Amino acid sequence: MPGFAEYDSYDALGLAELVRAGQVSSADLVEESISRIERLNPQINSVVFELFDAARTRASRGLGNGPFAGVPFLVKDLIQRIPGVPTQEGSMFFKGWTPTEETNLYRRWLDAGVVPVAKTATSELGLLPVVETELHGVTRNPWMLDRTAGGSSSG
Repeated sequence: MPGFAEYDSYDALGLAELVRAGQVSSADLVEESISRIERLNPQINSVVFELFDAARTRASRGLGNGPFAGVPFLVKDLIQRIPGVPTQEGSMFFKGWTPTEETNLYRRWLDAGVVPVAKTATSELGLLPVVETELHGVTRNPWMLDRTAGGSSSG
């Protein structure tokens, strides 16, 4: 089964170096991250949009030579727009809004070589210190499931 159990032993630059050196494939890193999301997200509710198919496709193509080429990446569902993927900012006001253009920062992440795997939860409009939105529910702290994760980067 594809994957990379040693994922936790590396930061993003370390993972990119392993991909560059051919010691692990981007596809294996993507499968490992998807596996972890599928296993943990039901308890913590941090991923609000899965981009698994697009991630698998991107990982199977040439990723260029950016500093993070081949590294799985999670995009906060706040301000950053991915064409065809809802951007709801944790708010019922934006429910179902799907942009057709990408943000400059998202393009720069892609140019750096990352592989977006999912969009993550945020407090409503990124304003509150906890994530307990009407739109997506409560995002749990992965180390203390009886507590919410904090603020706009909770996912």
